[in-house]
Amino acid sequence: MRTRNTKTTATAAFSYNYEEEGIGHTTRDLLESSAAHIFDLGRRTTEQTFELGDHLAKAADLLADGRFDKWVKMRCGLAPRSGRNYMAVFRNLGHVRDELVDLSVGATVLFHLSSATDDQVKAAIAFAEENGRLQVADVKAILAGGEEGGDKAEKDDQFWMGGVGGLKALIAAKIRDGLKAFIEHLVTICKAVEASLTRSRVIKEALAKEIQDIARVARQELESLALFLEPELDYGRNTKATKFPKKTGWTEVNDTLYTLGGVDGWPKSKDMRDWLALHVLPVLGWAVSKERKPEWPLAAPTAPVSEPVVPAEADSVGDRHDAEPVMSDEVSDDAEVSNEVIDRFGAALEEATGGFMTVSREAPRNRKQFAKVPALADDSVADVELAPAVTP
Repeated sequence: MRTRNTKTTATAAFSYNYEEEGIGHTTRDLLESSAAHIFDLGRRTTEQTFELGDHLAKAADLLADGRFDKWVKMRCGLAPRSGRNYMAVFRNLGHVRDELVDLSVGATVLFHLSSATDDQVKAAIAFAEENGRLQVADVKAILAGGEEGGDKAEKDDQFWMGGVGGLKALIAAKIRDGLKAFIEHLVTICKAVEASLTRSRVIKEALAKEIQDIARVARQELESLALFLEPELDYGRNTKATKFPKKTGWTEVNDTLYTLGGVDGWPKSKDMRDWLALHVLPVLGWAVSKERKPEWPLAAPTAPVSEPVVPAEADSVGDRHDAEPVMSDEVSDDAEVSNEVIDRFGAALEEATGGFMTVSREAPRNRKQFAKVPALADDSVADVELAPAVTP
């Protein structure tokens, strides 16, 4: 934590002769207070950028006769141009200060944004909310695209900006304009669907004429904005886009647009209303939501019923015939039979066979495995040697 002494030492590194400039004690104290706050701010966070601009603006009001540039350079160690940039941020962006602080927009980005119109500032904030960041190239693209009545050659200057910076500007412009077009198309589809649902009967052909083509365009826009290209050509001629991960929200959006793009894939007339109201509108509404983390509107996909596990050695009919199951020496608890049941069965068996067959409780000393069973012929039955469980 800084002490008053260290703060004074730091500010003393830059000097300014107030007496030579004809500045009285009262004004001097106010300017020194601003200078101390400026040095005390240190690292320039978004909030501190606004605070710095506030202190500089107060100083500029006290030095309105042109002495501000000399004071800010000699007393604060800031270039006059930088000082004016900080003041412009405070004065021109103060009405959206909270939004910009929440987005943690950097000082250099704020400098560029300070010359924007209100509509351009709103567009920049919307861009930052959608993409999670706002960079200088993004602001430049917004400013270039927001010019009205300018010469077309001036608007096309961005296509002459080379290097990585120029490419980033083009990408930012595509994201900004492409995202805007995609959202407009989805909103148009939703409005047409909502209008059709207000009628007593949804007419598929009429609705298809309104939204089918737009849905196809919107799907291509989504893939262009969000997906990459496969490194291998499709059939040696055409590139193809990668795919969204399975069972994700954007996969559902993409699939829904694909279905909307062809009326042949739509549900039957009796199911149309539910499909539009309970699937199409919620999914497209999720895609254009301005919430930071909109909740997925549909029920979570149910896990598929697990298939019975088939042993690898029993994949074919021949394997099943050649398998040699081994009898365990341990008897399962589920297979236990009470003595009473054995006695009843033994008595019934002995009576039915006239004493020829009886049931023995003595387990054989040496268990034998099932013999290999050959494939059954049409007119023969394989003999299977079993450990004797019944004694004649």
